[in-house]
Amino acid sequence: MHCLREKNRRREVLHQDRIGSSSTPLAGPTAFASVNHSRNQECASLGFKADSAIANCNVSLQNCHESSQPTQLRLDQIDPNLGDELPLPQTKLVSDGNSSPVLNRQNQTNGEQFTKIDKVSPPDQNFTSKACACFESKHCVTDDFNSFFSISFDDDFDFIQTEKMSLRQWIDASKSCGNASLTEYIMSALTIATKLTEFLIRAKEHQELHCLNDSITSHAIDSGNVIVTVAKESLPTGSEITRDLSWDESEKQRAPIDERGVTENKNDPSCILTVKFESMVRVPPSGDGEATCLWALGCIFYELFTKGDQIQFKPTPFNTISIRNMRLSGSNDGGNDDNESASTGRKSQKSNPSPVDNQFHHHIVLGSNGIPHSLIILVENLLLCNQGEFCGEDAYKSLDDLLVDLNLILSEPSRFLFNIDLGSIETLHISNKLYGRNEDAKKLLAAYKRSSDGQSCGALIMGEAGVGKSSLAKSIRDTTQNANGYFVSGIFDQNASMPFSAIGDIFNSLCDKFANDMQSFDDRRESIANALTDSLGREASLLNGIVPNLSKLMPLVASCESSCVDAGSRTRYLLLTLLETLTEFSKPITIFMDDIQWIDPASLMFCRTLMQIAKANRHVFLVMCFREDTSRCLENSQCYDWLQSSSTLEKISLANLNCDDVNQLVSDSLHVSPRLTRSLSAIIHRKSLGNPFFLRQTIDLLVNERLLYFSMTDRRWKWDLEKISDLQINENVVLLLMNEMTKLPDDLFLGLKATSCVGASIPNSIVDVLSKHLGYNLSKVLSALAQRGFLNEVGSTQFRFVHDRIYRAAYELMTENQQRQNHMKFGLAICSFVLEKCENNYDVLFIGVNQVNRGGPEVLTDPRQQRTIIAQLNLKAGHRALALTDFSSALSFFEHGIKFLDKNHWDERYQLSLNLFSAAAESACAIFDTPRVEAFTNEVTCHSLTLEDRLPCLHHFAKSLRTSRNLHACREYALGVLEQLGENVSEVMANQSDDTIRSLNGVLERFIATDIIINMRPYKQERYAYLMELYNELIYCYFVFDPSRVFGISKRMITLTFDNGLADTSSLAFAYYGMEATARGYSIGNKLGNLALRLAENSKYFSSVTAFAKQYISWVSEPFHAIAESHITGFYSGMRMGDEFSSCFNKSLYISTSFLCGNQLASIKKSCSDFVMLLLENKRKWFVPIISSLFWLVAELMGSAAVDKTDQNNLIPNEEAIEILAQNPKNCTLDLFLDTYSIIKSFYLHKNMCNFVGILDRVVSDTTQIRPSTLVGVFYEGLIGFSMARKYTFNDEWSRKGVLALAFLRKWESSKWNFENKIKLLEAEEMYFRGFYDRASQLYQDAIESSAKHKFPHELALSLELQGVFLHSIKMYKDSKTSLEASVKYYRDWGANAVADRVEQFMKNESCFHFHMSNEATDSATSVS
Repeated sequence: MHCLREKNRRREVLHQDRIGSSSTPLAGPTAFASVNHSRNQECASLGFKADSAIANCNVSLQNCHESSQPTQLRLDQIDPNLGDELPLPQTKLVSDGNSSPVLNRQNQTNGEQFTKIDKVSPPDQNFTSKACACFESKHCVTDDFNSFFSISFDDDFDFIQTEKMSLRQWIDASKSCGNASLTEYIMSALTIATKLTEFLIRAKEHQELHCLNDSITSHAIDSGNVIVTVAKESLPTGSEITRDLSWDESEKQRAPIDERGVTENKNDPSCILTVKFESMVRVPPSGDGEATCLWALGCIFYELFTKGDQIQFKPTPFNTISIRNMRLSGSNDGGNDDNESASTGRKSQKSNPSPVDNQFHHHIVLGSNGIPHSLIILVENLLLCNQGEFCGEDAYKSLDDLLVDLNLILSEPSRFLFNIDLGSIETLHISNKLYGRNEDAKKLLAAYKRSSDGQSCGALIMGEAGVGKSSLAKSIRDTTQNANGYFVSGIFDQNASMPFSAIGDIFNSLCDKFANDMQSFDDRRESIANALTDSLGREASLLNGIVPNLSKLMPLVASCESSCVDAGSRTRYLLLTLLETLTEFSKPITIFMDDIQWIDPASLMFCRTLMQIAKANRHVFLVMCFREDTSRCLENSQCYDWLQSSSTLEKISLANLNCDDVNQLVSDSLHVSPRLTRSLSAIIHRKSLGNPFFLRQTIDLLVNERLLYFSMTDRRWKWDLEKISDLQINENVVLLLMNEMTKLPDDLFLGLKATSCVGASIPNSIVDVLSKHLGYNLSKVLSALAQRGFLNEVGSTQFRFVHDRIYRAAYELMTENQQRQNHMKFGLAICSFVLEKCENNYDVLFIGVNQVNRGGPEVLTDPRQQRTIIAQLNLKAGHRALALTDFSSALSFFEHGIKFLDKNHWDERYQLSLNLFSAAAESACAIFDTPRVEAFTNEVTCHSLTLEDRLPCLHHFAKSLRTSRNLHACREYALGVLEQLGENVSEVMANQSDDTIRSLNGVLERFIATDIIINMRPYKQERYAYLMELYNELIYCYFVFDPSRVFGISKRMITLTFDNGLADTSSLAFAYYGMEATARGYSIGNKLGNLALRLAENSKYFSSVTAFAKQYISWVSEPFHAIAESHITGFYSGMRMGDEFSSCFNKSLYISTSFLCGNQLASIKKSCSDFVMLLLENKRKWFVPIISSLFWLVAELMGSAAVDKTDQNNLIPNEEAIEILAQNPKNCTLDLFLDTYSIIKSFYLHKNMCNFVGILDRVVSDTTQIRPSTLVGVFYEGLIGFSMARKYTFNDEWSRKGVLALAFLRKWESSKWNFENKIKLLEAEEMYFRGFYDRASQLYQDAIESSAKHKFPHELALSLELQGVFLHSIKMYKDSKTSLEASVKYYRDWGANAVADRVEQFMKNESCFHFHMSNEATDSATSVS
């Protein structure tokens, strides 16, 4: 297969060269082509009738042969039904100008052979694929036309002038031209040998197909009988042979050829077009006859590679072979070889036998000509084939085996052709190619291509340890780099010391690659820096600790310690923003994450979001490797379940290699033919189970045991098969490695154990520290281990174990007690270095503290003094991990610090103990581990001396209860803590008298007007800050359960602000108060909302303030459309500040407000779907019920066809939504959203209009929940009321709803943009109900105009529909039809096909419309007549 592909490639190159540089110019339509015959079985696929075609063609070809003049032959003379579909012998096509081209027999002059086409078919007809090359009409006479059809195996050569010569002529000609190197000659000769072997194999297949059993001697398989067809145009001036086929006769000192010769060869051996036998040749069947054929080929190859030397031989019983009839360029059947030999001017090499020369003579002659040892062995193995049963195991058994070896030599000369470097035979270099992974590689590549279409975000490669996951993943590197993209990687370590180390490596590498490319594009440097500055803002400096290389892309200000709600969320957002910004300036980015089974919780949360980004961003492709191990999967089940459940990852599961794959690896590594390594590979496969890593270790073991060795005599790798089969190899690869490691020299053995204690990798900075501690040069030892294949030297920064199993084996060389002792010993040495010389070198600090912690307090030599120091170092490392937002690592440091404390630590080390427990509570709260927060808080509560010491933990526990959605417990706990702080919360919530409110409003008016609040000093007391935070937690709880309590609490927070100064939560206090003031009708509400936004502009609560101020206040003065855009700003601000809850709150408000604005339903549906999937993916369930309900509302308005299977699987009210509803059965906010959507659906689809759950009475009685969605819900409930009142005139309840809704909305008529059209439409409905039709008609028209003016397209459609219904009821059918048709158009523009269908159905059902339309038709006919 490789050979055929290579031939096609060479043909294309020649085709292009001939067009551009042909020595014979092509004028007009004239061109040169060669034609090619197909096999008989292929003819059937061309669609012609074989019997009639053969009969007609036999006659025509016979005429061609008998005539000495060029004979014209029309295609339709062969068979009228054939046209030009019939393959024919090589002929000249002549056009008569009127009919189809005719065939002219080709002339042959001076060996030059070509086909001239006077009329060229269009390119898409591909005429050249329908004929054959190198055929003369005199050879067409045959009794078996089917054989004639099938026996030509030459390739087709478009637009090429060719020349034929015998192999001996080719060799002689190559001697006379001294321009080519020995390497060029060898490669050209190999091409001839390969083509000749292919020819014989195809001949054998042909004769087996036609059951031809003739026999002649093997004398026809002779070099003088081999015809080589070359491209004449490639011949140099004054030479009869092309330059790249030449042999430099003047080369007296022939140095051994090397791989460099191939790369320097400017001429391709592809100028050799065909190789075949001139006279009749029969290929014998398998067995002794085929052995003689192989021996005869050996003779030809010997002559070919020795530039003409011939082997003298004695006849043997194997010289007569059974062959089958095959006509190529020979004469009539039964032509004798003697005549042909005479015609060539020399005697056949087999006609005068002489004694056989010694085999060593052949070896010496070939070697003296500079022939590589591999070719010498190949020729010898062919010559052995005439020895019968004494030929030996290495002799060739078939032509197929020979062809495989020749193709390997041609395709991989560096491995199978060139002599092995004797200076590198001490170790066996195992090939790093991928074996047995073709299908898996195709899957990976297909996933990569699909990612550019947004159909995939990456691939997950799974398998047991050592199966080759990483190698397969890295195979996509070349594809990425060929697209000018970036391939970056990170490895997760089970015992990683550095927080966010793998993620940091990925982004550091990416920034470094970008920076290097920017040096070549100065014009892009500024644009990239500006884009990063715009997207990351001042928070970019917060990434310094994780991505220090970011400073190469943009200027970074000094690190700012700005407060945030959740540092982890902020860091994840900033990293993802950095990635998205860089993709705007780059080609594809492939991110490879290895050993993801060891991922830490912080990185796992990042990867969840990264996968969503990769799915949406076509420039990002993820590759993850997960090691399948039952025990590990149970420990890290969260990661395993997440990866398995992802539908956007291509799952690739790797198994061990089969025996054939192992044989290919062994063959490539030993530089020996696969046919010779099969038995060895079978044993290795059985002992290694086909595991690639185990396989390599097994081969290394065989080399070390001298069972696999390099033979200087044979100059190749050899083996002792019997001893290898008997060798006992441990099936546990770790034990096998451990056994090999014990044989290392002492210094290497100790260095290997010391390195394994540090981890899977060891930075050079640690190597230097340990070298001083151990008393020897550890760096030199590690370099020696790298040379032996145990470690990899990663640049100049670190050493890393080659494989996780090698690391485990080295680590398990020590007992558990030895491991802990070494950890403590190395850790103390590193920590001492940190304290003495580099106190702020946190990279070294992390490794040192981690080593001490793995040792444990039990192995301390001086516990009393060392415990305190180690606890302090853990506190320092934990705070640094907090700054890097790796809360899991931080919590681990704090907990280890607590373990190193003495029993009486609260008495002796009170401040250190308080700091450790408080920091541990903060870290546990950040990762939502409420039980551990409670445990740390209880410990502090029991031993703290003051309330102020307890407040941080108390606040963390209250916050943890709220973030875990345990709002009842959060409310009760916050109330208890506030009482401890001296707050009378009951009085605070009850004090809502009008006098108090008006008094406070007056003060606020003055302070806002004079900017007193804006210029207020910040707070100084920490107690006050925690008091405000606790009140804020309380508001969150009451906002869900009892919004009426929010007003009193917000007043108290404002009072505290006036007394103590501004805190971060002060902006929230003004937003809460403004929200309630707006709902109660106070004009100061809008001013308070603007004030809150100004105060929160640079605070961590900006997203939360935006949500409340815009949704609950600004709708009075701003269009809904502007409010929706503000929520998008709030969403991004929340992500930047780590306020994930408020960010999601803003996103849900944006989607719901966009729906109220009448945005396209398809866009709303997609936003809902994407957002819900993101919430569920990240385990954020708060807003799932609201957005899911909106999704299903939109889907029903669009029609059933709008919901696909993915939506059904992801968005049907799921367990998460049900769980939230069960936890919070009295969630007022959630209930209002769900009921509002239910009312809208009932009205638009006219379903359950009598049984819906209204919101009107709740909103009128409690105005604290007034916002755009509830007001719109009131509007639709009013429409239902008037509609049902007209239907059920006896029921006053429906009319009451309509009147009450209209009265309530009139309170907000000052907001004309948002409510004018709604009020007009309700008024029109009321006038219609009451019978004031003239007034109703005008109001409908006003509502239509207002909806269009204020950009509410869905309400424009609604107004037109209701106007049409009204006009229909007063028998204005023509106008009614116009309005209803317009409403259908606008409904469909909105995407509400189900609603449009309902209106159209109404029009069809009403007979008056049909009557009116028939009248129109009658009137039209009358006017025409």
